[in-house]
Amino acid sequence: MRVAVIGTGYVGLVQGAAFADVNHNVTCVDKIKAKIDHLNEFCEGKRNDLPILEPDLPRLVKENYDKKRLRFTTDINEAVKEAKIIFIAVGTPANEDGSANLNHVRNVAHDIGKAMNYESETPIYKIIVTKSTVPPMTYKMVHDAIAEETKNEFDVVSNPEFLAEGRAVKDCLRPSRIVVGTSNAKAASIMDELYAPFKDREVSIMFMSNIDAEIVKYASNTYLAAQVSLTNAMANLSRELGADWRKVLEGVKKDARVGRFVYAGLGFGGSCFPKDVRELIHTMSQHRPGTADLEYVEMIVKQNEAQKELFLPRIEKYYNSIEGKKLAVWGTAFKPETDDTRESAGVHMIKELLLKGAYVSAYEPSGSEQAMFTLSLDEKIKPHLSRLSFVSDMYEAVKDAEGVVITVEWNDFRNPDFLQVKKLLKKPVIFDGKDILNPRQMKEEGFDYFSVGRPDVLGHTK
Repeated sequence: MRVAVIGTGYVGLVQGAAFADVNHNVTCVDKIKAKIDHLNEFCEGKRNDLPILEPDLPRLVKENYDKKRLRFTTDINEAVKEAKIIFIAVGTPANEDGSANLNHVRNVAHDIGKAMNYESETPIYKIIVTKSTVPPMTYKMVHDAIAEETKNEFDVVSNPEFLAEGRAVKDCLRPSRIVVGTSNAKAASIMDELYAPFKDREVSIMFMSNIDAEIVKYASNTYLAAQVSLTNAMANLSRELGADWRKVLEGVKKDARVGRFVYAGLGFGGSCFPKDVRELIHTMSQHRPGTADLEYVEMIVKQNEAQKELFLPRIEKYYNSIEGKKLAVWGTAFKPETDDTRESAGVHMIKELLLKGAYVSAYEPSGSEQAMFTLSLDEKIKPHLSRLSFVSDMYEAVKDAEGVVITVEWNDFRNPDFLQVKKLLKKPVIFDGKDILNPRQMKEEGFDYFSVGRPDVLGHTK
């Protein structure tokens, strides 16, 4: 089946490559020529990186490009003409009021409608699929925008993505479920044919209305975000009472109804949870104003923001003052296996340390470019960037530092050479914002150790 995917970000590029991998003929389109040139140069062997960092994606893209099942272009007209199904996978950044900015989606819908006006010996019929994360009722906006540009037949299908950065390829090749929103039998039949290869992988394909499918995405991410916030609230209480959240967690996880986001940390970040929950709050404020439902969802965001402020007062209390002190920060991405720093705890921690007058030596396994770009956009931080250095080695980061703050659960940070860390640090102290180290081991190794959901450990005499 011929498929066009408009947008080559995390969703569009990974999903397009996944469709090609099950033998569909896929054309990925992006209006940014530099991005398309980058993709083509990678496929032609002229460069060794993709525009986004994602495990196993380079292999998936190159293999399917070589098999001529995947191509990249800026020509949306040709892509729409050839395709039976056109996916919209462009960005929906948040507006200042928390609502989703749908300008890219709307503009692409108009472009698709215009591109459908070509000469054909047979009746033209297209299925346009919204893959971007969009608020409820967006399918109607997409339909109206296309209808303004063409009289040819089409249907709009809502097909939300559920991929997670760092495991997006796995999530596309073997998704937890496939949700297809349409009330049209013809469109449903064609979408069923598109996803037929995934049935052999025992993937559940669920058909429902457009509005049902659009809400599924927001409901899923809000449930998961709520679990993170509740987990952190319980972890904070555990530490205050002298309990070990990891031990408590052993009992909690025996309940099969409890999901996987039950590890304490410094709050959720990334491109999905913060944005999607805020967009749901905006939708609820329009349809459920003044209700306890709205207050509950708002509290998820409030707790998450408070969680990001958790460590700094404890760090300051330990040192009395951090002004002029050098501290190492391990991790700036919002989670492992990605370089995405959007709303990450690591970047937030660096900002707070700099504003308090500290010197910061940071290390991120996926590279420092994204973090530096994010920090350079903050006008309050710019005057303090001279006190920030990014290094290419985790041990170099801790050299002559007064302590180290862990903000991401990269495997490298779970089992470092503690003897080397202790030798390099001026003072053997670790602030573990992900609770990934063993308190008993920290005491035995002679570290002062502070985590989120467990009692403090004083293994070193100050």
